[in-house]
Amino acid sequence: MLIELKALCRTYHSRDKGNCVEALKNVNLSVEQGEYLSITGASGSGKSTLMNILGLLDTPDSGSYCFDGNDITQLTDKEISRIRNQSIGFVFQSFNLIPSLTTLENVALPLEYRGVSRTARAEKAKKALELVGLSSRLFHKPSELSGGQQQRVAIARAIASRPPLILADEPCGNLDSKSGGEIMDMLKTLNQSGHTVILITHDSKAARQADRMIRVEDGRVSDYGTA
Repeated sequence: MLIELKALCRTYHSRDKGNCVEALKNVNLSVEQGEYLSITGASGSGKSTLMNILGLLDTPDSGSYCFDGNDITQLTDKEISRIRNQSIGFVFQSFNLIPSLTTLENVALPLEYRGVSRTARAEKAKKALELVGLSSRLFHKPSELSGGQQQRVAIARAIASRPPLILADEPCGNLDSKSGGEIMDMLKTLNQSGHTVILITHDSKAARQADRMIRVEDGRVSDYGTA
């Protein structure tokens, strides 16, 4: 089991009005290694909070979260950062590429934070870019690439160190239908090669491409099903 949430809750407190918002309520969720899962839900449903907790960007108030055998609620911030850095590859709607860096440099940068040597960083980055079909664009800046190509760079960056989990947040939100379809095909291929993929999306058509779908409503995981 890669991910297991039990009775997980997350509440946000408003400083000015003293109000509480229960973003997640008693959530139970299991994700197997190698699974392709999609998470859908309307704005304000708790979907983004769930994504942030799954990606170790936020922590629950109560309940438990085990990631690859580690009880996240019992770890220090430093230990959580290390697991996030080594075990999760993120793909965002806005690409989040650094404009001043080349394609190769953008992909290699997270590897530097993992302590990978310069030579190994370049080799891993080149291999990842080859996997997404961009081996001829190593020295282009983001502004010299199309939206679809920029998202391919973001995927290469996410998979360069072969993390067990790829967390994709609306990866096709800024793309045309053709480029979006190519990115969805790429996520499927990554899953078939052994990565666990969690897709967060408003797009029901994209969500159905996963092996399993869940829906978040009013802070609860309300619907499980095969896509």
